[in-house]
Amino acid sequence: MIFLVACICYFVLINWLSYFAFATDKRRAIAKEWRTPERRLLGWAALGGWFGAKYAQQRLRHKSYKQPFGRHLNEIGFIQGITAATLTAVLAALLIIPLLFPATTAAVQAEPIAAPAAQPDPVPPLKSLRPPADHRAGL
Repeated sequence: MIFLVACICYFVLINWLSYFAFATDKRRAIAKEWRTPERRLLGWAALGGWFGAKYAQQRLRHKSYKQPFGRHLNEIGFIQGITAATLTAVLAALLIIPLLFPATTAAVQAEPIAAPAAQPDPVPPLKSLRPPADHRAGL
């Protein structure tokens, strides 16, 4: 549960940061100031902020005509979508398989593990040749 909350917090934070980076770059473009490199903007999107980047691109009309940038941004979104779909399918399969085949999983869990039968020791224990110690000698 904590992992899910951490993932949601990361998703919200990275998308907000991505949107903020696009908005800052748009403001600097209007003011004719030093711009944020496209590689950095695409990096924010690749770290998981694709939704924020795409929303900023459409809402702020920023880098919407620059075709190599737009194509790269869409490729990042496509790759993240395929990855999310694959992870969802794998997790769903891991959760559904025990429900579809309860007899096999219950039989495996119900069978006790048999302890190995006690085997006689092939080598008898060694006996000491030293005489027993006298405990009163130290007094």
